[in-house]
Amino acid sequence: MYQYLYAIADRLPATWRSPSASVGGPVTLQRLDDLVAVVSPVERRPDANARALALHHDVVASTLEADAIVPFRFGTVVTASDLDAWLAVHAPLVRTTLAQLRGCVEMSVKLLRLHCGHSIERTCRECADGAPGVVQLRELAERLVTQSGIERWRYRSPSGGSNVAGSVAFLVPRPEVDGFLARIAPVASRATGIAVVPTGPWPAYSFVPSFERFGSARLPDPIPPAGRHAI
Repeated sequence: MYQYLYAIADRLPATWRSPSASVGGPVTLQRLDDLVAVVSPVERRPDANARALALHHDVVASTLEADAIVPFRFGTVVTASDLDAWLAVHAPLVRTTLAQLRGCVEMSVKLLRLHCGHSIERTCRECADGAPGVVQLRELAERLVTQSGIERWRYRSPSGGSNVAGSVAFLVPRPEVDGFLARIAPVASRATGIAVVPTGPWPAYSFVPSFERFGSARLPDPIPPAGRHAI
């Protein structure tokens, strides 16, 4: 038997209620000193299908009102008998990450091509003259970052052919979400050939380190210090 990890939360509100559906069995809280791990039992690592991914997200999102959360990515599973040891080994990294994420949420800004669904390398003939290229996307992302006023962000390029040209994840203090959206709105309205689509708030998946699965071996490398990250 395994325990499936969704998140570790600091000061989860007393009003929090366990979601009725999960990736595995009933969702429970596992104490880690003053923190809680949100877990559910599973017999094996679940397949990453659309339903399981949605259930994972719903459980993690239910913890967003906590002071700080470390969200685990889909498929983080630990042998049930090793859970306490795994949590103890990872506690220093968890606490460091919680301190960096406290009071913040992730806002994602997707850059969607309006011309076609092809990747930059395979632009179709019909939109060859108008599809934004790498330089234009970089400049647009840089304008978003500059205008946002947010210090911590991550830029991602698309992994396959779609109309998603890229995305920028921002770590935004909760009280600043409305201000953040207002600041980037002028950049979004002036973008040519690209739809700038902000989404969120989300758990800060883009700003957590990689935690090992299936056991309590070595401690992962520390999370990088806060600061700007080059595009």
